[in-house]
Amino acid sequence: MTREKPATRQNANQRDEDLTIVSLKERISLLEAVIDNFPGGIILTDKNLNVVICNTQQRQLLDYPKTLFTHGNPSLRELFHFNAARGEYGPGEVEDLVGAKMELVRKRIAHVFERTRPNGTILEIRGAPLREGGFVTTYVDVSEQRRNQSLIAHLAHHDTLTDLPNRALFRDRLGQSLARARRGQSFALHYIDLDRFKPVNDQHGHEAGDRLLVAVATRLRHAAREIDTVARFGGDEFVVLQDGVSQANEAVILAERIVDQIGRPFEDGSNRFQIGASVGVALAPSDGNEADDLLRKADEAMYACKTGGGSGFRFHGASGSG
Repeated sequence: MTREKPATRQNANQRDEDLTIVSLKERISLLEAVIDNFPGGIILTDKNLNVVICNTQQRQLLDYPKTLFTHGNPSLRELFHFNAARGEYGPGEVEDLVGAKMELVRKRIAHVFERTRPNGTILEIRGAPLREGGFVTTYVDVSEQRRNQSLIAHLAHHDTLTDLPNRALFRDRLGQSLARARRGQSFALHYIDLDRFKPVNDQHGHEAGDRLLVAVATRLRHAAREIDTVARFGGDEFVVLQDGVSQANEAVILAERIVDQIGRPFEDGSNRFQIGASVGVALAPSDGNEADDLLRKADEAMYACKTGGGSGFRFHGASGSG
């Protein structure tokens, strides 16, 4: 039986070491590629909380100056201090803010949260402790995603033409007012239908009609208070939810203001439109404490006003109009 020569064993061991080194280099190269191509920032700290990795995306995303890395990577505390001093963490004493951040890091708890930077950028920040004692944190700019979500939510609850609350949002606000009414706080519903609006559409086209509806919405906003809700129910029908009405005269004042605002001429280029508003008013809880019941009564009052000549207002159950 022949024995393997020492030189042969040495060569084999050398080949194994070379393969190990090649494999390690490949893994490092792959890790670097992942870090460099990650769609966001990455910060890796060791067990002593020194920054080991801070990729290019992170430096750009957080506007880190080159001077911050003049003498190599900073410690995590130094990074926190730099951010706190420039207002990244909001108001407060810099050392207090840094101390609070360091305390959270020492707890070694995985976390996910969003932070809005002073420039308006919204960051989704995810951190996870490493078994060896370090920490890895990723930063992703989710500003556009959040804006899109906000826009979708807004469109779901607002009329696309006038940007007023739609039926869905109005129903939600009405439900809140009804809950307060059960605790003794009154409110009024003003159901509005435009007078002489159809001829505008018929004679000048729907684009002119749409512009007129937008102008009406603007005037209704001005007539109501900020705490009130002005909604478009579709077509030329609008509703105003007047909160905090302690006596009927307050509803009368708003109804008169609505009639006056809508009764003034509207200028549209070379055209001048003279329309009006028929307003029906229902009071809660005296006229009811259910949404559908109140809307029906306000609608009935509006219809009575309209059949009586329009361009005025009428309370539910009242024989006359304003």
